[in-house]
Amino acid sequence: MRNDLTNEFLFKISERILGRNSKFHNLHRGESCYLFGNGSSLKYFDLEQFSDRIGIGCGQLFLHKDYSRLNLKYYYSGHPFFYYPFWTNQYLKKFEKNRVGAICRENISKNKQTEYFISLSNYFGLRGENIFYVHHFDTSFDENKYDLDKKFTYIDGSLSAMLGMALFMGFNEITLIGCDYTWKPRHHGHFFEFGKRPDKIVSDKFSEKPLSAAKKNAKISTITINDKYTGQLIPSITYKDFTGKDLIFKENHEIIESIDLLKLDKTNMMYRIYDEE
Repeated sequence: MRNDLTNEFLFKISERILGRNSKFHNLHRGESCYLFGNGSSLKYFDLEQFSDRIGIGCGQLFLHKDYSRLNLKYYYSGHPFFYYPFWTNQYLKKFEKNRVGAICRENISKNKQTEYFISLSNYFGLRGENIFYVHHFDTSFDENKYDLDKKFTYIDGSLSAMLGMALFMGFNEITLIGCDYTWKPRHHGHFFEFGKRPDKIVSDKFSEKPLSAAKKNAKISTITINDKYTGQLIPSITYKDFTGKDLIFKENHEIIESIDLLKLDKTNMMYRIYDEE
């Protein structure tokens, strides 16, 4: 009961801040969009092939050399307390200098044409005309609560948050790019990491609740490398069938500047940036 009262109080004092998001409601009603993850499949794709629709990105996507070729109007960066000088590293469980947050802050300042949605917990850590805040106030997932200007329950990960954003904005066709965990077998690794990782056969369904709920309101599909992979919960289409282009694999150092790879290597996030051999 005490937590419920606390969250209700937080919601009340945050209404004005969250209310700024109301302008996005059904702004793109009936349109199609791309949601970009950070999967290693992006190393095979020519991103310019996905410039014909509005895109929503996340993670370290802005480090890709072809980022500027995308029509990336929106970006999700929802880690709590992510834009402060120090944080608790989720891998090392250690309080330390926040190097990965600094990378994101730097790139947000470079890409002012994009509108960013970040955790309300970062309200005192990052401000700007193009910065918007979201929060779920400890409310469990509810398939009908994707209100960016109120309680937003699609927030258990970047993919679910981007789905909620797209639904709130009114998109009725959503295509996932680089969301490799939605495939079977599951494709691992990030586009900014070195090499190729083995696939995994898993029984759990990634982002099952948000994907299942979103399918009721929009047509959703995921782009795979080839027909070895299929969507686990949603329809899939191969890159070749979707674009008419052949795959061209590029290693991380071919699509990301060396200075950015060095910064990623120093984040203590357990990324495999260089050839370990």
